[in-house]
Amino acid sequence: MFKKNGNVSPQGFDTLIGNNATFEGSLKTSGLLRIDGVFNGDIEVNGDIIVGKEGKVVGNVKTSNIEISGLVEGNVIATDHLKISSTGRLLGDIDVSTFIVEEKATFDGKCKMKNEIVKGMEVIKGLKKEQNIPKKEKAQA
Repeated sequence: MFKKNGNVSPQGFDTLIGNNATFEGSLKTSGLLRIDGVFNGDIEVNGDIIVGKEGKVVGNVKTSNIEISGLVEGNVIATDHLKISSTGRLLGDIDVSTFIVEEKATFDGKCKMKNEIVKGMEVIKGLKKEQNIPKKEKAQA
């Protein structure tokens, strides 16, 4: 859904919270979620999220990619990209791989960046260490 340059492709949305809608609760879905209304609760998307200019999310978010043009009050985990556009505001901590902030955007929180290459190397190092562990010899009866 997100192109390498961080822009959203013009494909349709799988789930839409319209600008006249208010949603309270938790949401788990896949595909592309667009929020133009008010969402109070936690969101987990196996895919991408777009928070429009009039959109407001109060709660924690976990997704692959998220583009914020409205307001998000809560912590965000984005396994790939997080982009805050010039009209966007994010008030909360983030855990991301790629973080893009346009001029005049607002971010108030802590940022933790992941480096997938390093993570992969740590996993490989862990396997190598395990392979060097001597095997216990069988007890003779």
